[in-house]
Order: sequence, then structure tokens, then C-alpha cells
Amino acid sequence: MIRLSFFHFLLPISVFAQDSERILKSCASMLAANRSTQTRFFFGEKREKVRSDTLLANAENFRHRAFNYVWSKEYEQAAIWLEKTTTLSPKEHGIVGEFYLVQFRDYPRALTHFNAYDALTPNFDDIVGYNPVSYMRGLTYRSMGDHEKAIEQFSMAIDPLAAKHGAEWVNYRHFVSRAVSYIATKQPEKALADLDKAAKNFNRSALVQYHRGRAFLLLNRTAEARTAFQDASFFFKALRAERTGEYQEDDFNPVYEPEIDEVISQLKPKP
Repeated sequence: MIRLSFFHFLLPISVFAQDSERILKSCASMLAANRSTQTRFFFGEKREKVRSDTLLANAENFRHRAFNYVWSKEYEQAAIWLEKTTTLSPKEHGIVGEFYLVQFRDYPRALTHFNAYDALTPNFDDIVGYNPVSYMRGLTYRSMGDHEKAIEQFSMAIDPLAAKHGAEWVNYRHFVSRAVSYIATKQPEKALADLDKAAKNFNRSALVQYHRGRAFLLLNRTAEARTAFQDASFFFKALRAERTGEYQEDDFNPVYEPEIDEVISQLKPKP
């Protein structure tokens, strides 16, 4: 009787041990499968099993297919499917334009798509993602080296909003982008005016202080430039401490700590 009771006591433990072993084997198998680099987006694997050609012909599926080709570095195919996306749905011109701007750096084609997107609502500055299409065009012109047209487009995005609701309603990054083009065209006073507005909207910005330093240098105001760069260094370190990874305030206006440190070292007062 005692032996039988002891057997009943061991049976649940044995079953639990077998379940645990099965779970561990399953986890080991999953980890082994994930050691290899994924060649497609997570949603692409399942679609490959059912063949992409069987998907419904809609803009979302075409766009995902294009992104899948980008992930696998088949860029020509990606471009073909991006164009098919806009043919099927003209509203996709904005997303596709941003993709050409950011991913492919194909600025003429990005501009073509932004213009086509804007033409859909000629009396309204429509939005691409979180930015007005005029702002995206400004970034494109700036990337092409045409800062005058960039300023014109940035102003179309900034000025009406500031006039209607106040400068505090404008994304501070938009002021920074226009300031960068003002600096490139040797208009430091206008750049500083924009950067002052940007600083009011975000007073802990390393990005703003860095470009304030650049504008001050154009005006030969070295002491103020040095202070601005030192502030940029401080804010950069503070923001980095709050976040993990390679943090950028604005991917369209990247600033790197070594650049800031290099300028500060060059501006140190000579003994």
C-alpha cells in the first residue's frame, strides 16, 4: 500500500518533468531557427508560403511587397512595385516619395512623387506621415543642394501655421531645417531667428544649440558660438543618458557627438 501511494506521488512529478523537457526542446529549436539572419520582413515569410502572386491587388499589398524586396536588397524590383502602388492608389505618392527620399536617396524621383501627391489637394498642404508635403519637398531640394528652393518650401510649411496659431505650434525640427538652409546660404541672422523659436519649443535640444553655434561662427561671435556648442554637448549627453541606442533628435538633421567635441576643441581659448 505504501509502495502504491509512493508511485502515485511520483507520477505527477514525472509528467511535469516530461512537459518541462518538451518545452525546453521547443525553446531550443526556436532559438536555433532564429540564429540565421531573417531575409524578409516578419510578414513576408508567411506570404512567401502562400505565394505573393495570390495576394489581392491592392495598394497595401503592393507596398508591403515592395518593402519586402527592399529587405532582401532587390532594389529594382522594389522600385517597380512602389510605382505599381501609386498607379493603383495615387494617395500612395506621399509614402512612396518619402521612401525614395529616405531609403533610396533618389531625390528627383522623390520630388516627382511629392509633387504628384500635392497635386491631389492643390489648395491644401497635405501631410506625409507627420510632416506637410511642402516640408518634405524642402528636405528633398536641400538634399539636392538647392537651398533657395528648400527655404521656399520650408516657409510654406512653417509660416501659415505660425501665422494662424503661433510659432509654438510649429515643430521645432522644421525651424531647424530652415535654419540649416539659411546657414548654407550665408544668412545667419535669419537662421538664429528660427533657432530661437525652435529653442522655445524644445529648450533641451542639442540639435538647436549645435546650429546656433554654426550661425554665431558665421557672424564671428566666437564666444557665443563656443557657449552654444558646449550647450549642445551637454544636451547631447543628457539625452543619450535618457535613451538607449544611437539616438538622433532628427534623422533628417543628424548631429554626432564627435563633431561637437571637435568644434569645441578648435574654439578653446589659446593660452
